[in-house]
Amino acid sequence: MHIPHFMRRVNRVLTNPLMGTFAWLVPPLAVVHHVGRKTGHAYRTPVVAFRSRAGIVIPMTYGRDVDWARNIVRARKCELDRMGGRVTLRNPRIVGFDHARGRLPAALRAFFRAADVPGYVLADT
Repeated sequence: MHIPHFMRRVNRVLTNPLMGTFAWLVPPLAVVHHVGRKTGHAYRTPVVAFRSRAGIVIPMTYGRDVDWARNIVRARKCELDRMGGRVTLRNPRIVGFDHARGRLPAALRAFFRAADVPGYVLADT
């Protein structure tokens, strides 16, 4: 499941600002707070995030080259607003399904395998 490239712009301009107002309250939605690696500006990006004992996993439905993921990997940290609270994430890294599988909810693993999501961000809490 790779979302078409043109949807990045639609979501950046329209959907993300709208979802950013409530995503931090509605699981599995969350908001990643990150700093641009080139601009130094602060950004907020709505994502789907799942928590496990080992940390957080975020499916990368737009591909592995999205700015928010590259920003947090370069910074080696970010903050995540989820269910009304904020947590600092450390050691973010981009991995494939086989490495992310253990952090995904058991009930959704078959879905994510079939969806063929291009990558996942794993981060430690």
